[in-house]
Amino acid sequence: MRTFLRFFFSAIGLLVASVLVAGLHRGTFVELLVVAVLLGALNATLGVVLKFIAFIPVACSLGCFSLVINGLVFWLVGNLSTTLGLGFRVDGFWSGFFGALITSVVAALLERILLGKEQPQRPERPRQIKIVN
Repeated sequence: MRTFLRFFFSAIGLLVASVLVAGLHRGTFVELLVVAVLLGALNATLGVVLKFIAFIPVACSLGCFSLVINGLVFWLVGNLSTTLGLGFRVDGFWSGFFGALITSVVAALLERILLGKEQPQRPERPRQIKIVN
C-alpha cells in the first residue's frame, strides 16, 4: 500500500509541477499515475546507472550534478510518455530540470506529512537456549 501511495504522491507532484513550470503539459490524472510509475522505474534503473557513471562529477559538485541527471531522466520520461500516447509532455531540458525538482519536493513533503517516517524493520534476535544440567 505504501508503494502505491508513493506513486500517487508522485502523480500529485507531477500535477503541481505541470501547473508551475511552463514547459510541462499534462493529460488526465490516470495518465499521470502511469507517468509516475515510468518515472520511478527509470529512476531506479537508468538514474542509478547514470549516477554511477558520473560518480566523479557528482562527488566534485557535492551531489548537485544529481539534479542534472534527474532532469535528464525526467525529460526522457516526457519523451517516452509522448511516444506511448500519454498526455504528459516535457518541452526541454530546463522544463525537465525544474519539473523533476518540484515533483520530488512535493512528493517527499506529502509522504513525510501523510505517511510519516518509515520505521526500519529490525530482525529478531535469536532466542538463547539455556541447557540446564
